[in-house]
Amino acid sequence: MTRAALKGHIERIFDSLSIKPFCPVISFIVILCLLIGLPLSAYPVSIGPHEESKTAPKPVDIPKLSHPPKIDGKFDNPLWEQEALRIDDFLQFVPKEKGEPSQKTVAWLGYDKKNLYVAIRAYDSESEKLRYCVTTRDNCMEDDWVFVSIDTFNEKRRSYFLILNPLGIQMDMLRLEEGGNDNMDESWDMVFFSDGRVDDEGFYVEMAVPFKSIRFPDAERKVWSVIVGRTIARTGEIVSWPHMSQSKPGLLTQAREMVIEGAVEKGSNFEIMPVATSLTTKEKSINFQPGVNFKWGINSNMTMDLTANPDFSHIEADAPQIDINQRFALYYNEKRPFFLEGMEIFRFPDLDMVYTRRIIDPIGGAKLTGKAGRFTYGVLSALDTDPTSSLWNISGAAADDENLGNALFNVFRVKADVFKESYIGFAVTDKEMNGSWNRVAGFDGQLKFKNSWFLSFQAMGSKTKYEGGTTALAPALYLDFSYFSKKWSLGTYGLALHPDFEASAGFVNRTDYRTVGIFAGRRFFPEKKNFQRVDLYLNAGRRYGYSEDIMQDEWLRGEVLFRFTEFSMVEIEYCNQMERYGGIDFRRNKLEIGGELQFVKWMPFGFYFETGESIWYDEADPFLGWANTYSLYAAFKPSRRMRMAFEFSKQTFWEEWGGEQIFDYNVLRTRLTYQISKQIGLRTIVDYNHYYKKVYGSFLFSWVLRPGTLFYLGVDNNMIQNDSGRYINDNYSVFLKFSYWFRL
Repeated sequence: MTRAALKGHIERIFDSLSIKPFCPVISFIVILCLLIGLPLSAYPVSIGPHEESKTAPKPVDIPKLSHPPKIDGKFDNPLWEQEALRIDDFLQFVPKEKGEPSQKTVAWLGYDKKNLYVAIRAYDSESEKLRYCVTTRDNCMEDDWVFVSIDTFNEKRRSYFLILNPLGIQMDMLRLEEGGNDNMDESWDMVFFSDGRVDDEGFYVEMAVPFKSIRFPDAERKVWSVIVGRTIARTGEIVSWPHMSQSKPGLLTQAREMVIEGAVEKGSNFEIMPVATSLTTKEKSINFQPGVNFKWGINSNMTMDLTANPDFSHIEADAPQIDINQRFALYYNEKRPFFLEGMEIFRFPDLDMVYTRRIIDPIGGAKLTGKAGRFTYGVLSALDTDPTSSLWNISGAAADDENLGNALFNVFRVKADVFKESYIGFAVTDKEMNGSWNRVAGFDGQLKFKNSWFLSFQAMGSKTKYEGGTTALAPALYLDFSYFSKKWSLGTYGLALHPDFEASAGFVNRTDYRTVGIFAGRRFFPEKKNFQRVDLYLNAGRRYGYSEDIMQDEWLRGEVLFRFTEFSMVEIEYCNQMERYGGIDFRRNKLEIGGELQFVKWMPFGFYFETGESIWYDEADPFLGWANTYSLYAAFKPSRRMRMAFEFSKQTFWEEWGGEQIFDYNVLRTRLTYQISKQIGLRTIVDYNHYYKKVYGSFLFSWVLRPGTLFYLGVDNNMIQNDSGRYINDNYSVFLKFSYWFRL
C-alpha cells in the first residue's frame, strides 16, 4: 500500500468497489444468497423519531460582511462573531454516525464582493497531541485538518474541496461523485489565501476564496451547497456539518444549500503566467526555453487556456514500478499543470478516451472549458513534436526510437445534466500523424435512481487510417448496474471491445474481448474506538474472445477488509483464477495481504504481500511458475519540518515452488524533505533499481508562493553499473524553472 492509498481515506468511507466480472451461474447463486439475507433496513422505511426528515432543510443565508477580515490566523477579530454565520452543530461522521465529537468545533462563513470567507476554531483539550507539520502545499493529509466543500453549481456531483492543516497549509482537490463512485482529484490547484495557528486550546484557521478562482452560474441569487468538517487524526474521527449518514451514497448529496445574494466579482479576468526554464545535460549545453500560459475567464463559468512553448517538465520523476514480465502496459499519472486543470470534464465511467500522457512534447496547446445551463463542455487541442505510437513508451516521456514527426491531438467533450445527480455525455477524440489518423466518438452516462441505484454506460466506436488502409468502425461497449447502501453493495456489468478498436488519445491497453460480471459486498460497523468497520467482498468473472467463445480469463475473488480507524486498515484477498496465454489455460491461486497503519503520529507505514502461482509471459515458451511480491512504505517525521520516506518493492519469480529462480527484481526509493518555511523547501530523492543496476539521484530547491508563482533549482543524476561492477555517470541534468502568476 502507498501514500496515494492513504491520501484517499476520506473518499473511501463509501468504498468504491473494484467491479469485477462474474460467471452467470456463480453470480446467480451469490446474489440469491445475499438477497435472502438482505435486511429490511436496506429498503425505504418510515422515518423514526431519531431520523432526519425527507424534507430538505431550508438553505442558509451567508451574510455579507461590512469589510474584509484580515487572514492572519489570529483568533481576535470580532467581525466573525458579529456579522458572519456561526456554525457549531457538528456531529461525528465516523466512527459513530451522528455521535458526539470528542472535541468541539465552531465555524463562521461570510462574504464580500471579492471573496468567500471561512474561519474555523478547532478546540482540542490535548492540543499537544495535535498532528501537524510545516510542509509543502498538498502534502498534509497525515495531519489534523479541517475542510470546506463548495458545490457552486449545486449539482451534488462535483465540488471544490479545500483543506487546511493547523498552520493553514493548503490542500485543494476536486471531489467527484458519479455512478456510485467517490473520487478526489488531488492534481487540481486553486489560488486562495489562508493562515492558521496552534495554541493551548487547539488551533484556528482562516481562508479567503476569491470568486475569480471558482466557476459558478451567473445569477443574482446564487444557491450553492456547502459542507464543513474536521478530522481528529489520533482518534480517527471525522466530524461534519451538516450531519452525514453512511446510508446515503456520497457526501455531496447531503450538503447544505447556502445562498449568496447580490453581485460578486465574476470570473471574467485575465491570468498570465510567463515561464522560463533552462536545462543542461551531459549531451547538451544550456538550453533556455521561454514560454507563456494565458488564461481568460470569459465569464464566471467559462475559461479559455492557451499555452505557447509550454513547460511540460516533470519536477519529480515517476515513482519506479516493477516493469518486468508485464503482459500489459503500466499506467502513469499526469503531473503537468496545463493538462491538470479542468480535466475532470474529460473523465469517463470506465474506458479512458483521454490520456494526456500520450502527448509527449507539445509546442503549444489550447483548452476551453465551462458550463452553460445544464451542459458542461471541454475542448482540448495540442501539437506534439515528439509523439509515441505505443503505451509502452509513456514512462519518463520517452518517445519511439524512430522519428514520427508531429502529431495533432483534438478532443471535444460535452455532458448534459439529466434527472437528479445524473448526466449523459458525448465525446470525440482525434489524433493526426503523418497522414494517418485515429478517431473515436461515443456516448456515455451515469444515472442515479432512488438515491441508491446507479446505471453507468459507454458506447464508442473508432476508425483508424494507417499505411495499409482504413479499418471499419470498431465498437467498444461498457454497461454497469449497481446498488449501494450503508451495509450492502450489489452489481453487475459487461464490457466488450472489438479487436480493431483503438484509442490513440486514450488509455486502452487490451482489446478483443467480452466480459460479464457481478459483485456483492457486506459491511459491518462495530463503531468502536479502534475498530470501525469490517467489509466482506465477493466478485468473480469471465472474459471471452470478442468474436469467439474461447474463454480467456475466469476468476473468483474473496476479500475481507478490517478498518481500525480512518488511518489504519488491513486487507486480505484470495483469488482463484484461470488465464489463457499463448493458447494455454493456466490455472492459478494467489493470496494478497496489505495494510496501512499509523500507531504513532510520527511514523505512518504501509505494506503489501502477494504469493502464488504466476505466468511467465514468453510468447514462445510460457509456463506457470511461482512469484512472491513485497512492498513496504514508511515515513518518519523526526521534526515538524523534516520528513523521510522509504518505498521498497520486490518481486521474485521461480520456475516452480522451491525451483530455480528466474529473476529477483528490487526497487527502492528514498525521499527526504526539509521545509525551511511554508514557501521554501529542500527535497532529495534516490532511486535504486537492483535489476537494471541503475541509481537515480535528484535534488530540488523550491520556492512556491502560490500555484503558478514559483522558482525551482534542481539537479538530477543517473548512474549505471558497468561490467567491472562500478557505478559510472550515465547522464545528468541541471534545470531552472521560474514562473509568475498575474491576475488582471
